[in-house]
Amino acid sequence: MTGQNLPERGVTTTVLAIFASIFLLGSGSALQNTAVVLRGGLEGFSDSTIGIISAAYYAGMLAGSFLAILVIKHAGYVRSFAAFASLASVSSLAHVLLIDPLAWIVLRTLHGLCLSIIFVVVESWLNVASPQALRGRILSAYGIVYLSSMGLVQPLIGYFSPAGFEIFGITSILVSLCLLPVTLTTVQGEALITDTKIRLLGVLKKSPMGTMGVITSGLVAGAHVSLAPRYAQGMGLGEGKIGLFLLVFSLGTMAMQWPLGLISDRSGRRAALLVSSLAGMIAALGLGVAPGPGPFLTGAAFLFGGFAIPLYSLSIATVNDQLLPEDMVQSASALYVFYGIGSVAGPLAASQGMGKLGSSALYWIISLILAGYALFGLSRINRVPGFIIRGSSESYHTYPRTSPLTIQFLRRPPRKRRKAPETPREATKPPPEEARELRP
Repeated sequence: MTGQNLPERGVTTTVLAIFASIFLLGSGSALQNTAVVLRGGLEGFSDSTIGIISAAYYAGMLAGSFLAILVIKHAGYVRSFAAFASLASVSSLAHVLLIDPLAWIVLRTLHGLCLSIIFVVVESWLNVASPQALRGRILSAYGIVYLSSMGLVQPLIGYFSPAGFEIFGITSILVSLCLLPVTLTTVQGEALITDTKIRLLGVLKKSPMGTMGVITSGLVAGAHVSLAPRYAQGMGLGEGKIGLFLLVFSLGTMAMQWPLGLISDRSGRRAALLVSSLAGMIAALGLGVAPGPGPFLTGAAFLFGGFAIPLYSLSIATVNDQLLPEDMVQSASALYVFYGIGSVAGPLAASQGMGKLGSSALYWIISLILAGYALFGLSRINRVPGFIIRGSSESYHTYPRTSPLTIQFLRRPPRKRRKAPETPREATKPPPEEARELRP
């Protein structure tokens, strides 16, 4: 039984349980990232070492998104979810038992792999439970829940110092608690995941601007999420203020989702991508030149979160406008690979700059990345795509950067094939508007 057949109350209960699980999981993951980066600084780890530790998490996420297929086929959804949630909880606690850079690289890789598999399981359940007519709104709500979970938990850093055990214990508790909402709720129906070939060049050719936006988003988000706590530490913020500072980024992201979505739907994807990248670049420069704590730093953080972070969702929407329904699954996996490559490379490059030029170099590098993408976008602003699916443009949605399934979530049903003409006269009729192609 799928979301089309479940009673309305059953759909609501299931979706809310999944949202609760994702909120707890996202909170634990975000809090651990901050705790690991700050504790690494307190332990005397270099910026480049912290960058490698951070990149290891994203490498684990990328590997886990594809390993999940084999794991779920072998163990099933419930056992996979329970096993890897438990393993993620253990890896959180192990950080305070093994204070060593190499051990942390292994633990962060393991944690990223576990969370990736959990996200695939949970998003599969969400896909099954959601009626087709409501999927857009459910996906947007899911993205907002995930984004809010990453920000609302950060002020806890001010109450529990990363120098102690408590904050790592809290992350373990949050990850463990994510088991309860889903395991106590019955998700009816079977979520299917199938192997798929990944065609990287095919996606790049169909939507160069959208695909490059996904790569840029990976570089920017990977560097920012991983190293923003280290930047705040270098700016002289205390532990309590670091948590509030990180919350400001998330508030900016949530506040600007609707305005950017409106620009995307009314003025076009490319206009929204340029606004996102150019405004994000200016905000990043503001963070790079900020003299220290104060209103200027807070305002720049809010604007950066509001404009730079939504670049991922805008880029995904741009690519989806150029895809046939049957291409969605392959393209989703390819886009996640592109994002994963960027999110691994971002912390590695930014941490090298921070080690040589200071903590402000994080946002100087990010501003250069966004400037490069904006120039690329301007060079293509008047270029007509080689293929456009008539009527395929859909409303903007907030896509969480968790697994390829979120990109497949809004997959359109395959278009009906036209019947072969029965008479010569029918054969000469022009094709319907939605089947025409635009050529440059």
